[in-house]
Amino acid sequence: MASDLEKSGYKEGCPIATTALETAAQSEVLGAATRNAFQKWELEIKRGLFRFGMSAGDADLVATLVLSQLEGALLLARTYRSLEPIRRAEQAVKLLARGSEAG
Repeated sequence: MASDLEKSGYKEGCPIATTALETAAQSEVLGAATRNAFQKWELEIKRGLFRFGMSAGDADLVATLVLSQLEGALLLARTYRSLEPIRRAEQAVKLLARGSEAG
C-alpha cells in the first residue's frame, strides 16, 4: 500500500476512504457500500487478532484502532507527501501489540 502511494506521487490513497468522504453523504448506495467495505475490513482485522490470542472484546476495540490508524496514516502521508506517517503508524501498532502481550 505504501509503495503504491509513493509511486502515485501521493495522489492515490484508500479508494474506500476517498469515496466515503467525497460522495457517501450524497448517496445512500455509496454510503452503504463504503460502510460495508470498512466493516468487512475491520472484521478481518478482528479475526486476525483473535487468532493471535486476543480476547474477542479486545480484538473488537483494537481492530477499530488499527483501521483508524491505517486510514489516518494514509491521509497524513498524502498530505505530507511522505511515507513517514505510515512507518510511524506501523511502529505504534507494534508497540501496542507488545503491550498487550505483556498484559
